[in-house]
Amino acid sequence: YHPAMTQNHGGHDVRQTLDADHHTDALAAPQSAADAPVEIRLARPEDAEGVAHCFFAAYGGSYDHGWVYQPDALRLRWADRSLVSVVGLAPDGELVGHLAANFTGREAKVAQAGQAVVNPRFRGHHLFESMKRHLAGWAEREGLYGLFSQATTAHPYSQRGNLALGAHEMGFIFNYIPSSVDYKHIAQGAAARRKTAAQMYLRTNREPTRIVHLPPEYRQVAERVYRNAGFARELGGGDGASNDTACRLHSERDLVHQAAILFCANLGTDAHAVIADHLADLKKEDLASIWLDLPLADPNLYAHGAALKGLGFTFCCILPEAREDGDVLRLQYVSGADLNIGEIATSSDFGQSLLDDIAAEIER
Repeated sequence: YHPAMTQNHGGHDVRQTLDADHHTDALAAPQSAADAPVEIRLARPEDAEGVAHCFFAAYGGSYDHGWVYQPDALRLRWADRSLVSVVGLAPDGELVGHLAANFTGREAKVAQAGQAVVNPRFRGHHLFESMKRHLAGWAEREGLYGLFSQATTAHPYSQRGNLALGAHEMGFIFNYIPSSVDYKHIAQGAAARRKTAAQMYLRTNREPTRIVHLPPEYRQVAERVYRNAGFARELGGGDGASNDTACRLHSERDLVHQAAILFCANLGTDAHAVIADHLADLKKEDLASIWLDLPLADPNLYAHGAALKGLGFTFCCILPEAREDGDVLRLQYVSGADLNIGEIATSSDFGQSLLDDIAAEIER
């Protein structure tokens, strides 16, 4: 699993045709009746224009994935099944909500839920929960293990909606949400700076029991995450580690989130040197975050915790079943200078405790 990379499919873009008043008028419009029925169903090709308009109504042109404003790009994703969307339709047929599952491969057993939007007139109708429940039901029928999502911490509502459906916090990704994303009509007084996301996971089918080779340096916080989410995981101690394997690593840029992702296929005796070299190069770039994804099924991981912590990598989150052989431990390298921990909203005692632990380690 990794966040979808930015793609531009061309074609019609509603940001170029809709007037700014479309956004401001939507924000100023009176709320719809509380008992107004909303139909929730899977998206169809003819819904693409309505989805793009809904994003513009809620966010103006500030949403961080530009393709949501391009109906042709949406249709292409729906056609190749890299995206499966759920939409909400008002009684008059207006599309007033959208939520999608993103896939990184046809064999993926988990998907990332994202691109959630609700028309401002329908906020307070619990449409996010209704759409997420519908999407989770679809994922369950399809045999998926679960749905990832990144919930903003600019306000507590997205996290609260996920928790109400049975999701769990798996970690926090600092500097994740671009400062350009407009929350001013939801989170009053929120400053225009990058914001943290809560990594959430909603189980839709029971995943296999796994052995995870957590390095001792990251074990305590990871164990708490696993225990809170009810995972059947056995802690490995590096049994079966090999001394003659080479580290296989590649990197990608997530331009939307101004981040780099280092994917480690396996860790060998040269892992510290290989990761250190990549990190040194990435630190020369103007990046908000650097993420390191590590396979917890690899026994070699167990012995590398001290070296990784020495490079400045702190715990980010657990990504369950993100690989064919099981879970991924995501570490993050961020500057603690402008994290503004006090502005981060959480929605549960566990979430606040987990945030405190991660933030304290980053600051140390």
